[in-house]
Amino acid sequence: MNVERMVIRVVLLVALAIPLGACALEGEPGRPVWNTTLTIDAPARAEPLARGETVPDFSATGLDGRRVAWTDAAGRPAALIVWASWCPHCQRVLPLVARVAAEFPMVTVLTVTTSIGRHPGPSPSEFVRAQTLPFPVALDDSRNTLAHALGVYRIPVTYWVGPDGRVRDVTEGERGEATLRELFRALAATSR
Repeated sequence: MNVERMVIRVVLLVALAIPLGACALEGEPGRPVWNTTLTIDAPARAEPLARGETVPDFSATGLDGRRVAWTDAAGRPAALIVWASWCPHCQRVLPLVARVAAEFPMVTVLTVTTSIGRHPGPSPSEFVRAQTLPFPVALDDSRNTLAHALGVYRIPVTYWVGPDGRVRDVTEGERGEATLRELFRALAATSR
């Protein structure tokens, strides 16, 4: 009897832990939540970009009102992070990314904030200001067009991209500071 209860508890813990590593994006077509203009050279895709694939060109209105474009990272290693300000995993990992990224100035960090206004929590501008995040933030539209064209349906997702524009690694959910440092170090080694 005790063995059965132990097995049930383990199964329940595993089942509950799996969705805790990332937040799911919801689609609410036609619900305007932010004023942004964006372009992307790719349709929505069902799966995240895989290693070896090229990140599609995109540009969007930035949180500061200026354009943020993938071409801003051209020829340099880059971390492309898709996140939302209401996502607790994003709230924990982005300050760590900022701290670690400061050690690797040869790596460009670009971010896309998506699913804006869908859940209670800080707005993207409130979150970025409170955390003093130093990297550009592109604003996705109310249909999550950028996120879906990048194959992102759970956040945060980080694409670790070489100077050739090809994905070298993909991480979903939270990563600790030591793991982030190793990912940045590996990407920095590809710098020309």
